[in-house]
Amino acid sequence: MQSRQKERYRYRQIIIMGRKLPRKAPVSLVLQKYYLMQTYGDLIETCVMKNNLLTCIIKLKPSEESDFYRVKVQYKLSGYSPDAWLLSPELKKMNGEYPHHIYERNQKGYPRLCVYYPGYKEWNQQMIIATSFIPWVCTWLNAYEYWLITGEWQYDERLLESK
Repeated sequence: MQSRQKERYRYRQIIIMGRKLPRKAPVSLVLQKYYLMQTYGDLIETCVMKNNLLTCIIKLKPSEESDFYRVKVQYKLSGYSPDAWLLSPELKKMNGEYPHHIYERNQKGYPRLCVYYPGYKEWNQQMIIATSFIPWVCTWLNAYEYWLITGEWQYDERLLESK
């Protein structure tokens, strides 16, 4: 009987120990800046860290036929995810309306882009902005250009909503 109790106790210890796995540390702002500078080099106008906030202004061209877009990316480790603000050119309207895949505008009137759906938890702090978030911004810009031509928003979020 005592050996069964010991075995049960040992089993409980394993379960409890499994719940106490350490969380992975987020990628530091210093590394995020390093990867941005290494990946995008001359396309970056400014990239600074101040008060635990990484702010990067980058010129993106989502396709060969596209114009350059100036985008401000901000990321704070204490926040949930990076944010992308379209600085220029100004968003155009289609049939009198702006694309519905933007959040609020900041004090200067720049729209914050909705580059992914937070409910799907696609972003985590172990991800590299240069290889995940910036490509998502380019995909958003591509979808925006397509929307201006066709009036349809072709983006993964829409495909997932229709299921």
